[in-house]
Amino acid sequence: MSPRLIGIGLLLIGSEIVGIFAGNAFYRLFLKSVPPMSMSELNAGAARGAFIFYGVILGVLIAALALVAVGLSRFFRPRAAA
Repeated sequence: MSPRLIGIGLLLIGSEIVGIFAGNAFYRLFLKSVPPMSMSELNAGAARGAFIFYGVILGVLIAALALVAVGLSRFFRPRAAA
């Protein structure tokens, strides 16, 4: 395996971890803001799944933006003086 593929894999894994943590944090915020009497167990479970899913999507977007930034960075490097 090339170092580039290892780096991309580590980037994807790291961004997914960040995304899942963000999803869990927003789920905890959701639980604090919604009154317990207005939410059933089904709604709580569905909300948890939705927040985790959106956290995974956020992780993919973070990885994609990071890869785009790395790809575009070669255009902004200073050129050597001739």
